[in-house]
Amino acid sequence: MVKANVKYDIKVHSAAVRSSPAYRIYRALAYAGAIEFILVSFIIVITAVSRHKVTLSLILLLSVFLGIFAGCAIKLLLMNPVRSFRSFSSYCPGLRYELTVDGDRIELFSESENLKKKATYSISRLNSARETMGYFKLNITEAGSLFFSDTDITEGTAEELRNLLTAALGKKYTTKEGWL
Repeated sequence: MVKANVKYDIKVHSAAVRSSPAYRIYRALAYAGAIEFILVSFIIVITAVSRHKVTLSLILLLSVFLGIFAGCAIKLLLMNPVRSFRSFSSYCPGLRYELTVDGDRIELFSESENLKKKATYSISRLNSARETMGYFKLNITEAGSLFFSDTDITEGTAEELRNLLTAALGKKYTTKEGWL
């Protein structure tokens, strides 16, 4: 049996935001928009130098890529974990949860000033799990993603949790360098 007591703080929230599919998509689009903007700018400069004029189509193309880059960059700034943590913590102040993984079940007890909830899930409801940089991410069908650090484990060890997850998930339990 492994138990973890997790205080939902900025580190846990940051891991949740940075691992979300939306964040990854906007980050990739922002990088692609920036690269395309730089390439089209370079083409415009070369065209202007060689022909001493710039075509309207290149200016429009440059504007489109600038718009894509700017829109995605602004969305990434709005998804900033520090900013979103402030609004989340005002909605659910003092959130903490206790997670117990024991054999074929997962128990989750969530508590804050506005919330008290207890749920039990079969370990078969676990879609996947990932460990990286000292953090675990468990994807439970009904509960969404749960994040916690290996230092949050109060009973058992991280190695015991790895063994339980490997036995339950097989190849769906992965480890990765870098962010979740």
